[in-house]
Amino acid sequence: MNKFINREKELAALEEKYNSSKSELVVIYGRRRLGKTTLIRNFVKKLPHVYFMADRAGEEISKSSLALTMSEALAEPLLESIKYPSWYDLFAAFDKFRSKNKKTVLILDEFQYLCQMQPAFASFIQKWWDEHWKNSNILLILCGSVTSMMYKETLAENSPLYGRASVQLLISPLRFKYLKKFMPKLNHIELIKFYSLTGGIPRYIELAGEYKDFKTALKKLVLNRTGILYNEAKYILHDEIYTPNTCWSILNALGSGTTRISELGSKLNLPTNQLTRYIDLLKDLFLVYREVPVLETNPAKSKKGIYKVSDPFLRLWFGCIYPYESFLEFEQPDLVMKKIGPQLLKHISFCYEDICRDLVKEKMLDFNCFKIGRQWSKNYEIDIAGVNEKNEITIIGECKWSNKKIGLSLLKELKNKITDNNLPAVPNYKCVFFSKSGFTKDLLEKAESDKSIILI
Repeated sequence: MNKFINREKELAALEEKYNSSKSELVVIYGRRRLGKTTLIRNFVKKLPHVYFMADRAGEEISKSSLALTMSEALAEPLLESIKYPSWYDLFAAFDKFRSKNKKTVLILDEFQYLCQMQPAFASFIQKWWDEHWKNSNILLILCGSVTSMMYKETLAENSPLYGRASVQLLISPLRFKYLKKFMPKLNHIELIKFYSLTGGIPRYIELAGEYKDFKTALKKLVLNRTGILYNEAKYILHDEIYTPNTCWSILNALGSGTTRISELGSKLNLPTNQLTRYIDLLKDLFLVYREVPVLETNPAKSKKGIYKVSDPFLRLWFGCIYPYESFLEFEQPDLVMKKIGPQLLKHISFCYEDICRDLVKEKMLDFNCFKIGRQWSKNYEIDIAGVNEKNEITIIGECKWSNKKIGLSLLKELKNKITDNNLPAVPNYKCVFFSKSGFTKDLLEKAESDKSIILI
């Protein structure tokens, strides 16, 4: 399995900073399991570097561990044998022994742990950067997996390091189209099912790739008390959030189908202002997103906005599995698999729609689109709708994760949604259909003669 896929832009950004004629500070952050460390290791494997992964050890142990790492990387035993009264003393020793002729890369991975261990650590780095490293030959990389704390300590306006980073890389999940590179033997139907489990998280993909099919992977990794991903949702929240219980309740409500602020407030018995604060936190962590109909002219103020869980794995956990956790505690994965069948099918279908919209977004310019999303009202719903800068529909589409083929009737139904609801559309708008099971003969023949119909 190729474990390093689709990080070319991030690699290029790092290489550009290494090749610059001055010192550079780079911040890399993103949630757990996204391959940040793999990215860094691939970048520095042929470069002079010191790589240190912090943990929750105390300050003196952390200093000694970093000194040992520096000693081994620079082949200088003296670095390890000295006692360092302060972090500044350690930084000074590092500067004394590192190469002055070639740029050295210093990587502090899991940077947030150093800041938790010593609340002034970011200030120590800032002072040494301003007084020493800024004008010397160094590339400093601060990397962390707790998104909220990394932002607070390195990028926020009130952080000591604000304005020092020349590059900030927020590492995101891989898109569906790259899954085939991890799992080349699987057909697209199985790949879509695996995506509904892994959501493009490289580590999840690696773990799932060890199993022959989706159901086996789900049972072994998630529906098993000893499975590696059984407690993953709890780890994510406890890493990122100081109030995990409230956020857990919100994610659970969203996963079970509650989508509006008013409904969430009523269900959780939380006042709107308090609920909004937690929702904003989950949005900042890329765990929740707000969706509005694509035709809304002022999305930020739209009253039609709904909230959804962003990550497919968390959506799977809260929408399907969590209600049956007690059965899993008594080691009944087969029973749970049977019970979650309808919800699981709905979850995969939801992920399929996301994948289809993503594919259309790749062709935005071809379809003269300014933005692409869903369009809905109380009378109708359109899975895919793209609009131009005049807010006119240029493409509409439907996605069907079904064992039935799509026929001409769905084309007529889709077009009627435009006319019956007086939706603004260009005269030659296109219709795109995504189908798990293919298309009927009459629709195939229609698409052959009408180039405004696209079948995938």
